[in-house]
Amino acid sequence: MKKGYWIALGLVLVLALGVFAAACGSATTTTTAATTATTAAPSTETTAAPSTETTAAPSTDTTAAANTSPLKFGIAISLTGDSAPPCQQIKQAFDTEAKYINANGGINGRMVELTYVDDQSKMDTAVAAIQSLVDQKMDVIMGPFPQWTQAPTRDITQKAGILQIAFGPPTLAELNTDQSAWTYYFMPATGPDGCADAFAREMVADGKKNVLLIGDQMVISQESLKVLNEVLPKLGIKSTLMSDSWGLGETDVTPIANKIAAKAKEVNPDAIVLGSNPVHVNQMTKILRSLGVKAPIYNQASGAHPLVILAPAGNDPANVAGDFAFGPAIVDPAQIPDAYPAKADLNAFIARWKADNPKEPFASLFLGFGYDTIHLAEQAIKTAATQDEAGWAAAMTKVDWVGAQGRYKFSASDHVGNHGGFMQWQYTVDPAQGFKFVRDLNSLTDPTLLPETVAVVQTMK
Repeated sequence: MKKGYWIALGLVLVLALGVFAAACGSATTTTTAATTATTAAPSTETTAAPSTETTAAPSTDTTAAANTSPLKFGIAISLTGDSAPPCQQIKQAFDTEAKYINANGGINGRMVELTYVDDQSKMDTAVAAIQSLVDQKMDVIMGPFPQWTQAPTRDITQKAGILQIAFGPPTLAELNTDQSAWTYYFMPATGPDGCADAFAREMVADGKKNVLLIGDQMVISQESLKVLNEVLPKLGIKSTLMSDSWGLGETDVTPIANKIAAKAKEVNPDAIVLGSNPVHVNQMTKILRSLGVKAPIYNQASGAHPLVILAPAGNDPANVAGDFAFGPAIVDPAQIPDAYPAKADLNAFIARWKADNPKEPFASLFLGFGYDTIHLAEQAIKTAATQDEAGWAAAMTKVDWVGAQGRYKFSASDHVGNHGGFMQWQYTVDPAQGFKFVRDLNSLTDPTLLPETVAVVQTMK
């Protein structure tokens, strides 16, 4: 695909933060995954998937017939709003895998039906989105997407008795909570424990001794850096954490880049850890380099995204080439070690996804959100002792499965399940390649992290 297209795509995605929101509002969209047709509904009503039920012949057999009605998966993500760009690939993954599951007989013989609701990256809209999915009697609810909108929805699904997989990541307080009371609620994205651990392992592996830390205002960014700032000195590495930050909706990061450059001149780091959302990575890096900052930059998992290289308009992959991001196997499963248990499955998924989305350049962390979430629900439903919401929720606590973002090993008291999941990737100058695999960090954490990381996390809330 020509570079000009991706520059234009990046601009469109950034403009989606405002214009698309006005166009789409909070409509509900139902996808019949068996045919992959998507229809925007004028209200919260959903269009039922073609029924797979058959009319049984009269029989004296008293055995209950198998339930063949559609499994209704309700998904709240940011179709519009500040978090809309990453959610594009989340939706693509759900659509591709629902179609794949249905083509292979569904889940326990039941076809999967997807219903999307826009959380708009806002608290009130996200809560309303989850409530609307409860009202529509979804079997399983996934989302909302922004981390800060998720906890307030927990009571809604708990009261309704509906399994909710809320993406995550968890906060430090949630990591240090006995989650057994979250009967129906799971948030499987890696939190600040696994993120800080991945950063620390990168610094050790690359021989860094003096590191400057700064991040945007996202909770996961700030908490990961807070943990890392305590872990690095325990590993013999000097750490300087800046108190400055920037918002997700910033259109010009020049002021904060100037502050970073000034601090870099002061402390002379041999690495900069940048906890940034994908939209700002390229712009921030370009400005820092223009200000004479030469230290390699290490980005968090959200930086392992095509937006970093291809958007917004005017960005050049040469700005970030040579720098790093940690990210899960899904960034490019063809490059990961053969020992990774899900490698073959992920390569097959990427082939399906590319067939459905031929204009997409390469995968991101967020593509794995959709892939893992729908298959975690599948794992729970297939293995449940009883085919009802309580049975599915109970089965989730026993899932032990490797997916796009590492190993998920849940328990009654741990509803996060994934505490690592990352590999080190390097940006390249070629948008067609995207990222180069460097090394495994903590992709199959079970859930042992560096002892220094575990000790620090346990003291923080």
